[in-house]
This record gives sequence, structure tokens and C-alpha cells, in this order.
Amino acid sequence: MDATLKPCPVCGSKAELKEAHYLESERPYSYVHCLNEACTLNHNAAHFSASTEAKNDQDAIAAWNKREQIPVMHH
Repeated sequence: MDATLKPCPVCGSKAELKEAHYLESERPYSYVHCLNEACTLNHNAAHFSASTEAKNDQDAIAAWNKREQIPVMHH
């Protein structure tokens, strides 16, 4: 886990910064997702794009860390 990332706001698991490219272009984007495969935020993370890769990373980390903690519902 990147030391600057807070745990997942849904399940409390570790998170990871990822980098990819938009389909059919070379334009990069960065995103953060939960590493817990059972968590809804494992596959559902917001994407952030910018003119430089460093800016992408900073924006993705800042957006992830600003998320409000969501209480986990136990059945």
C-alpha cells in the first residue's frame, strides 16, 4: 500500500494506486482502489486525469483520502 493512502472507507482494507491509459489513446490516468476483492470499491473507483503522470497520482490520492468513512453494515 502506498504510505500516503488511507484505508478503504467502506471495509477498512488496504488501498493501492494504479495507473492505466484511456482506451484508444496514450492519455494516462491514475486511480485508487481497495485491495479487498469482496469490497464494492475494489472495482468501482473514480478515475482522474491530468497533463502529467505525477499530477494524476496526486489527484487520485487526494480524492481517495478525502472520501468520507462509511460505516460497515454487519448482518
